[in-house]
Amino acid sequence: MRNSFRILVLVLILSLILIGFAAKAQEPGPIVTWQMLVNQARLDEGLAPYGLSSLLSASAQRHADDMAANQTSSHIGSDGSMPKQRVREVGYAAWTQDNGELIVDENFWIGQSTIEDALAFFLNDPPQRENILSPAYREIGIGFATDADGRDYYVLDFGVRPNVLPIFINDGAASTDAPQVAIRLTNEDVRPEGQGANFMGLVIEIRISNEPSFDDLPWQPWEPLIPWSLPDAPGEHAVYVQFRDAAGRTAAAVDTIVLGEGAVSAPTSVPPSPTFEPTATPVPPIAVPEFTATAIPEPAATPMSVVTAGPEPPSATESSPAPQVSTSVPSSLTITPFPTWTPLPTPTPQQDDTPSPLPPWLASLERLALPSLVALQGIAIIFGIYLILRRGR
Repeated sequence: MRNSFRILVLVLILSLILIGFAAKAQEPGPIVTWQMLVNQARLDEGLAPYGLSSLLSASAQRHADDMAANQTSSHIGSDGSMPKQRVREVGYAAWTQDNGELIVDENFWIGQSTIEDALAFFLNDPPQRENILSPAYREIGIGFATDADGRDYYVLDFGVRPNVLPIFINDGAASTDAPQVAIRLTNEDVRPEGQGANFMGLVIEIRISNEPSFDDLPWQPWEPLIPWSLPDAPGEHAVYVQFRDAAGRTAAAVDTIVLGEGAVSAPTSVPPSPTFEPTATPVPPIAVPEFTATAIPEPAATPMSVVTAGPEPPSATESSPAPQVSTSVPSSLTITPFPTWTPLPTPTPQQDDTPSPLPPWLASLERLALPSLVALQGIAIIFGIYLILRRGR
């Protein structure tokens, strides 16, 4: 009898441990949280979300790791590199200005508080707010590291590439209950004239398909939001968009969403918007095709106290000097306003591809948490019934 009671207690303890693992697995990582918050801030201002670029993320992660390792607070890396140099070195083929400078920029934040606090700092600092809410940039990269003293280092890189026009189904929702969706489109506002025979300018026409082929489909005028119907079958669906400018130059993009009943409603990040990569390269740098997101390690949570980027951590009521960033966009920039729109279904949370910081055996246990939890709870119920019957004899 006593041994049975001990086994029952052990099973219940294991169940609680697995419940903790399951709850942790549902929490979005810092990369997803950053993307969610930045893109929600943009939608609140009538701007299209940012697509997540694995190349920009590689550049941002390099600098986050570097600052954390050396406990520095600067846009200049320990090797003397600057943001534009780091972006160029990962192969991100951004549009360039007339002087050859890449049209990219960088924000960073250092502290022990929440991502919401870090974003609030950016939005209250004019040059960094300009990067978050830029009508010119179309992509973002996010890097995250923690130093030996528990401070978090967040680096956001922003950029815009020719022929890369991210699209967003229901503003980047992971799932939808209804096949009727809305496709949010981006446009070439940085170089509306385009460049050469391959790099398109301002989009005037689009065509949409549920298949990667656009054969014989009609063209229609570009609009920031296009209603669309997915195939009426549960599962993941892709939507393909082809763009065309006045010179007949084209580009294409794709986004995916899961159609299913009873999707959980919660805020989400906007997932990476896969694009058909340019087949030619602009003036230097060299274009490198991008397919998968760069894995970015996710450290454990740290104590909460606001420390912003800069040599001295400020107090909660004290403003600190912002990192020196500048947003350089061509004088020919044309801003296309986006209408205010409430996403159709409320998006659902997505998990990023961040590797688990747990040891391998714990990571394996985490993956088995839900099925194991069900099994252990069943065992606990059986033991409970067994003990009740024993006592009744």
